Amino acid sequence: MDREKRLQRLRQLGFGTKGMIYVLLGALVTMAAFGLGGKVSDQKGVMLFLLDIPTGKIMVAIVALGLVAYTLWRFYLAYADPRGEDVADVKRYGVRIQYVYSGLFYGSIAFSFAKALFGKASSGGEKEKVMLGKLLDTNIGPWLIGVIAIGVAGQAIFQGYLAFTGKYMIQIDDQPDKAYKLVKYTGRIGYYARFALFGILSYLLLIVILDHNADAYDGTTGAFRHLLTYDYGRILMGVLAIGFLSYGLFCILVARYSNMTKLL
Repeated sequence: MDREKRLQRLRQLGFGTKGMIYVLLGALVTMAAFGLGGKVSDQKGVMLFLLDIPTGKIMVAIVALGLVAYTLWRFYLAYADPRGEDVADVKRYGVRIQYVYSGLFYGSIAFSFAKALFGKASSGGEKEKVMLGKLLDTNIGPWLIGVIAIGVAGQAIFQGYLAFTGKYMIQIDDQPDKAYKLVKYTGRIGYYARFALFGILSYLLLIVILDHNADAYDGTTGAFRHLLTYDYGRILMGVLAIGFLSYGLFCILVARYSNMTKLL
C-alpha cells in the first residue's frame, strides 16, 4: 500500500470514528429529550454507554484507535499543509494552528477512552470546573475566561458560516446526485447544531464570569441541560441532539465520499 492510500485509510478511520461518536451522542440525548431512555451526556457518556454493553471494551478500544487515527491525521495536516499554496501566509498559519488544536482535542478524548479500558474513566467536566474555579480566584482569571468565551463564540460564528454558505462542499456544476445532496444536507444540519452548541458554551462561560461561579459551566452536557431551562426545553434539546446525529452521519459520509467535500 502506497503512502497516499495509507493516508486515505487514516483519514477514513478517523472521520468514521468521529462520526460514530456524534451519532451515539445524538441518539442518547434525543432519546432522553423525548422520554425514550437515553441520557443527557457528552463524549464520556458515549464511552460509559459502550462499556455497559456486551463486548463494550472491544468497542471502546476500536473508538480509541479511531480517534488516534483522527488525531494523527490532524497533526499530519498541520505539518504537511496540503493546501498551503492556495492560502495567504497569515491565513495558512491560522489553519495549521486550528489543525493542531483539533488534534490535541481529539487526542485527549482518545486518551480518556484508552484509560477507560483499565477502569480509569476520567471526569472531564469536573476538571474543567476546577480549572475555571482556579482562574476565578486570580485577578486576571476572569479576563482569560472572557478571552476563551470570545474564542468559542468565534468558533460558533465559523460553524454558522459553514452551514449557511455550504463552503464545506466541493461545488459540482452539473446536477448533483443523491449522495452529494445527502452529504450536503446532513452537513448543513450538523454545522447549524455545532453553531448552536458553541454559542451556548460561550454564553455559559460569560455566566461563569458574571456570577463568579465555575459550576455554571459543564461542557456539552451543561449546554444540553441549559436548554431545559426554557419553555419547550425538551423539544429544543431534542432538535439540537438530532443535529448532532446529523453531523455524525455527515462525518461518516465524509469518510465514504471524500471527493465531495473540502474537509481534510
